[in-house]
Amino acid sequence: MSVHRRLRLLVQPWRLVVERFDADTPLAVAAQHAPAQGFAALVRSPESVTLVREAKGGDVGVVWRAIEIAGSFAFSEAGVLAAIAQPLAEAGVSIFAVNSYETDFVLVPEPDLERARVAVEAAGHSLG
Repeated sequence: MSVHRRLRLLVQPWRLVVERFDADTPLAVAAQHAPAQGFAALVRSPESVTLVREAKGGDVGVVWRAIEIAGSFAFSEAGVLAAIAQPLAEAGVSIFAVNSYETDFVLVPEPDLERARVAVEAAGHSLG
């Protein structure tokens, strides 16, 4: 796949936060902070445990909005994330990528959502 492929993107209604836990935090403990329903992603790396979850009252820090790549694609397809990341980088929009088995989500800071919309649409993608 070329990075010039036109993608159909969806802005999800979720307002998300990214939480960091110490590297030795058991995944089960971090997972207790995730909602029983809705969007959540949990990742362990040597440096930390990261939880992306829907925001709730009392959360502080950056609130992120998820742009989903609509439809599924094969793991072997190259350039999917780059097709979105490149125009966002050129527009000065930071991203936080989260992947599921079916698709990719590109998280952008909520205040930058409109700038992100303009950038990806200018790159030829449709954003609904």
